[in-house]
Amino acid sequence: MRPASRVLAVGGVVVVALAVGLGAILAGGLPGNGPVAVLPDETPDGPEPTPMSFAPGETPPALPPEPSLAPSLDPEPSPTATPAGAERLLGTDGRFTVLLLGSDFRPSHPGNRTDAIMVVSVDPVSGKTAAVSIPRDLLNFPLPNGTVYAAKVNALYQHLLSSTKNGNAAMKQAVAGALGVEIDGLVLIGFDGVQRLVSAVKGVTVTMDESYYDPYYWVNGHTQGWGISAGTHKLNAANALIFARSRKGDSDYGRAARQQQLVMAALEKVRAKGPAILPDLLQIAAKTVRTDLPRDRVADIYDIASRANLAKAKRTVLGPVRFGVLLGKSAYQLDLKKVHTWIDTNFPPVKTGATWPPAPTASPVPSGSPTP
Repeated sequence: MRPASRVLAVGGVVVVALAVGLGAILAGGLPGNGPVAVLPDETPDGPEPTPMSFAPGETPPALPPEPSLAPSLDPEPSPTATPAGAERLLGTDGRFTVLLLGSDFRPSHPGNRTDAIMVVSVDPVSGKTAAVSIPRDLLNFPLPNGTVYAAKVNALYQHLLSSTKNGNAAMKQAVAGALGVEIDGLVLIGFDGVQRLVSAVKGVTVTMDESYYDPYYWVNGHTQGWGISAGTHKLNAANALIFARSRKGDSDYGRAARQQQLVMAALEKVRAKGPAILPDLLQIAAKTVRTDLPRDRVADIYDIASRANLAKAKRTVLGPVRFGVLLGKSAYQLDLKKVHTWIDTNFPPVKTGATWPPAPTASPVPSGSPTP
């Protein structure tokens, strides 16, 4: 695991933002190194929903501003040194695990709320992939010092940025400690980043088992209501953002699941286009993504993303029914025993003896001439 002293705007890690997380989990894809078919640029399934637009004069910023630090700061989390012999991208468990944060920052809505909080993990040897989302309305999120963050968890990141010397390291430590996982890196992306990334891959394809309609979502200043029918649809950048943000057609937990689906769909598209798309993505990420992942490991990160078996990815949302302890009519906190049981099952350490990158296959040595 490689903790960083500060968050960097690193273009190379856009692959991670697309590949392993946004508030949507890149759905689909093929395991291993096999060929991936390019998705069509147009969908035969009917017209897209109406695109989203922002309020007059409001455009989504590339990234939210860094907050001013409070006069009294908590101590900076102590970086954990990578153990001798451990791969710095994978830490001690041998998995590549990233905390993905989707920021809801807009000029008209001050603050840096993270309405998408997702942890995505890939076993780079087997390709087994898992993702878990933390709903924004969760209360009493456990902190490493034994206390809890009592307010909604979507405000935790802003709180840590303002109250510690390294909010990014503090956020990783908080989520890692609560879930019982190693987190190797953090990726933060905002509205504009989502739209630019989806545009760069020329849209993403999602399949809905059921229709979805949010009658309260303001698409623009004149249109309220947005929906998508059951079946397969190609979403452009504006509709992909609505797909990941809308929640009043079902719930915050349904939105978290759609966010996972969107992330998976984006990764599938990136893998289909291959390395040729990387230069465009790097330029976008330089302005729209913040991360502490090492910029000199872009090729390795892409290799891991290419190995991820997204078709069989294990995904869950830490909602109140399966993973919560009710605190009232709708408020809840995590049942950590249930959470850790799911994590232990789906985020297991890489098997002893397995290695990544795999050793190259030796070419057969021609046999010598027979002795006369």
